[in-house]
Amino acid sequence: MKNGLNIFCNNNIKNFLPSFLSDYELTIMKLDQIKDNIQISQANIIIITNNDIDLRACGKLSDNCLIISNLKNLNFNNKSNILNSPLSINHLKNRIEHFVQNLKVKFHDFYIYNEKLINLNNDNFCYLTKIELEILTYLIRKKETSKNFIKENILNIKSNMETNSLESHLSRIRKKINTIKSRVKIQTKNEKLLITI
Repeated sequence: MKNGLNIFCNNNIKNFLPSFLSDYELTIMKLDQIKDNIQISQANIIIITNNDIDLRACGKLSDNCLIISNLKNLNFNNKSNILNSPLSINHLKNRIEHFVQNLKVKFHDFYIYNEKLINLNNDNFCYLTKIELEILTYLIRKKETSKNFIKENILNIKSNMETNSLESHLSRIRKKINTIKSRVKIQTKNEKLLITI
């Protein structure tokens, strides 16, 4: 399953990006859509050229934003998430891959970072397996999905196969959420999975 990547830009670079970011599911939007479309549970790439936008007008941008710009005096809360252009394609691709791999995925009272599930309020944590990480991250991003989608696209199990694999993974994820004393719940309703508080 491909990681989602939101890209905000105003110039023609959007036609060029899919050629070297084919490993990601890209959603490309205009810069004036930042305020309403920044996803705290997903990677956001903001490409700014020639004073396209005043970042202060966007509200508080999260650490899940990587800014690529030819402007030298950008004011952003996380200086390590600013790349100054020009950049080689390989450097840009490597930096985006590193950014996505080290992304914190936040949801209500916990976040996921480097396969670690951490409660924001009490710092309790536990580790997730790669499959648990994929399932939980997908649920956080979509809020609701079908069991069949998870089986086919994350577990690579054909929907007509009888298996308890998904239920086993969900049971372990629920236990880990309880272990860190989070209020988040994963519910099953009519073959649908929902994540709620």
